[in-house]
Amino acid sequence: MNKRVIIVLLTLFSTWVQAQNSITLEACRDSAVLQYPLTRQSFLLDQANELKLKNLNKNYLPSMALNGQASYQSDVTKVPIQNLPISGIEELDKDWYKVTLDVNQIIYDGGVTKYQKVVEESNLEIDKQNVEVELFKLKERINNLYFSVLLIKENKQVLQIHKETLEARLKDVQSAIDNGVLLASNGDVLKAEIITIEQAIDEAEISISATIQVLNHFTGLALSEQTTFIKPEVSITLEQPNINRPEYTLMSMQQQKLDASKDLTLSRNLPKFSAFGQAGYGRPGFDMLKNEFTDFYIVGARLNWNFYDWSKGRKEREILDLQNQIIDTQKETFTKNLNADLTNKQAEINKIVQKIARDRELITLREKITASASSQLENGTITSSDYLIELNAESKAKLDLQTHEIQLIKAKTDYLTATGNL
Repeated sequence: MNKRVIIVLLTLFSTWVQAQNSITLEACRDSAVLQYPLTRQSFLLDQANELKLKNLNKNYLPSMALNGQASYQSDVTKVPIQNLPISGIEELDKDWYKVTLDVNQIIYDGGVTKYQKVVEESNLEIDKQNVEVELFKLKERINNLYFSVLLIKENKQVLQIHKETLEARLKDVQSAIDNGVLLASNGDVLKAEIITIEQAIDEAEISISATIQVLNHFTGLALSEQTTFIKPEVSITLEQPNINRPEYTLMSMQQQKLDASKDLTLSRNLPKFSAFGQAGYGRPGFDMLKNEFTDFYIVGARLNWNFYDWSKGRKEREILDLQNQIIDTQKETFTKNLNADLTNKQAEINKIVQKIARDRELITLREKITASASSQLENGTITSSDYLIELNAESKAKLDLQTHEIQLIKAKTDYLTATGNL
């Protein structure tokens, strides 16, 4: 999938989501991934790797070099009989000139190019997996923002009910104050508490707006306070979870690269064969006795074998083995920290499950109390404000249950995220 296709899909996806009155967590995550600049990096990495492989393939092509040389030397080779009157033999000139075209063709390089390609492919996979790790962190952030909106909205509803309860109580108190039964300070206390609740509601509204703006920043969507944030449905298995963290894949790829690097190190010390050729023009040529400009050429084969490198290659492989062990310790450390994190998240899930069970018990009791208050209101033994207080208490208990249910969904999502199964 090329960059142009991604842009088209992103545009269509954003248009579809913005046309909806509701949003899901998965849609937010998908849109954030499409919008994130690092997503486009994968295509750039592929292009860079393709160029690197093309360059490595050129190792098999002949290398050509044009060389020129002009020199003057203090002495030249002399023939012992050159002073005798023999024709065809003359003293060589001391100024020499030479232009050559040198061609070298690798026949066998010991596998160096082959393993260089393997290393480059490993680098590409590692770079791409680093992108996946960063995208994984982005998804975690989107999770937190999404659930923040849900929880703050629930908290706002609880505050609103609390405010309505206080306003109902203030109405009764104000009536008593007007009749001279209570002091005005009693009403002032309730008014002050109502103002405090209103401040908390304002803060909740600001927090909702700010969190949605951050979500829009990452997702490129046009969400608002009127958008319905749908609660995700999450199912998990706490026993023997399937761990699928991208960090493990990254560390395994790093070790695979180290193995390829060891093969590359070994290949550098293997025999290498090549063919060569040289064509030139100059004075003198290969016939040193000819004191004239002439053309010349040479072809042949060459063997190069660095059979002893003073243990340099062995030391490099030992270093690679140590780096492999370092990655093993990183894996162990990551696993240890992950297991501790999963244990904490399991405990959090169990704690919220118990809260929900208590919420349901409380709601049952509150419904009975409200029913009794309704009967008393009909009989005239309590005021409508007293009934409203009990009704709001029941509503608050139900909202608390909803809040804890959202917290449970978030806790389960966090657990799934920790295992790498978003």
